[in-house]
Amino acid sequence: MSGRLPTFAALAGIAPGLIFTFAASAISPLRGAQQAPPIAGIRCDRDEHLKYHIHAHLDIFTDGKPHPVPEGVGIVGRSCLYWLHTHDRSGIIHVEAPQARHFTLDQFFLVWNATAQTAPAVKQTPKIFVNGKRISGGLVQVEMADLAQIAVIYGKEPPKIPSSYDFPDTYKYKYR
Repeated sequence: MSGRLPTFAALAGIAPGLIFTFAASAISPLRGAQQAPPIAGIRCDRDEHLKYHIHAHLDIFTDGKPHPVPEGVGIVGRSCLYWLHTHDRSGIIHVEAPQARHFTLDQFFLVWNATAQTAPAVKQTPKIFVNGKRISGGLVQVEMADLAQIAVIYGKEPPKIPSSYDFPDTYKYKYR
């Protein structure tokens, strides 16, 4: 019996290392790996990026009525997050990318169309306001800026166009 005890003790000492090695090799290829095809140059990565992390708020109106921005835009199950996404129905767009670069509202709408079912049907050119000021051009000209209030209006304008948004304090930090 004493001959078997050292063998058991040796196996007991090696087993945790083997389990860790197997688990690490099974998980590590997925870490940071792309899980869905890029959309308009926006990748869908498994991990959140904090190197460039900003927020903008989006209100959409169709003929004067609000069109909600859904939660989960740009989130593909548990497999990945597009760099532009929403976590809830607040209208806050999260921009979380591996490096600073220019992102546009057009890119967000393309991600929305590809990952959620409730994107507004675009039949006309919208009126666009950033922080209450009307801008010329289309969605592609609207750069995602930190703490910006963006209003996109199709058809009739609402009684009041939002010019600011009260972001939670936790969103006012900078990762840039």
